Amino acid sequence: MSKTEIYGKLEKAFLSTLLAELIPGVVHNFANPLNGIMGRSKLLQRHLATSMQKLEAMYPGFASEFAEDKIIRDVNTIATEADRLFDIFRDFAGKISTLSSNEPEKIDLSRMIESEIRFADFYLDFKHDISKTFELDGNLPEIIGDASDYSLSISALINSARERMKNSPEKEIFISTSHDETHIHIILQDTGVAISEECKKILGDTDADIDVLPDAERGTGLAILLLKHYGSRIRIDVENGRSAVSISIPYR
Repeated sequence: MSKTEIYGKLEKAFLSTLLAELIPGVVHNFANPLNGIMGRSKLLQRHLATSMQKLEAMYPGFASEFAEDKIIRDVNTIATEADRLFDIFRDFAGKISTLSSNEPEKIDLSRMIESEIRFADFYLDFKHDISKTFELDGNLPEIIGDASDYSLSISALINSARERMKNSPEKEIFISTSHDETHIHIILQDTGVAISEECKKILGDTDADIDVLPDAERGTGLAILLLKHYGSRIRIDVENGRSAVSISIPYR
């Protein structure tokens, strides 16, 4: 067996444990020290302000001599950055937790989409290069299903749009949610390369060959197949020069 083959097998064995076992452990091990940093930074803010006031009262001029404003500003910056780090950690941990869920549960798809959008910001081109517009229904009825199924489907659709926009001069994505008396409606529009006719065939053929699709569309094809298991109606159109994926999911 060649060195390359040995490496490939070891890499495959390592990756097989990555999502189900290793990453949840990494998340868990980060949580405690991060919570400690956040808590101590908040305490430091309060203690510093109180201590500086007492010292200034005891020794007038102390604050200006020891650059109180700069010290307090630096401590406040540390506390703010700790909060930002927690927000990033929360988005990552939330995604891992959702992917680990395999039991039916109540799902608010507007909230899930918000989480998926924040998680997509880990792709730097999505964060910095793509203009994002969202109109999310804040009173969306909950649906019952496996959160991991919906999470993977939504992230696949977002990633497909991101990939198809890589060479587009204009990079914009629009996502909306709404509902009527029986269905939740999700619309994803983007300015990327138009979704192919081969991908559209999957809408009517659950046995269609995903492998014939362009790389950027395989996630879309798989998301369509998975969502159809929940009785979803899906349509792919081009509206105003933009690809649009419209999904209607029954909730009643």
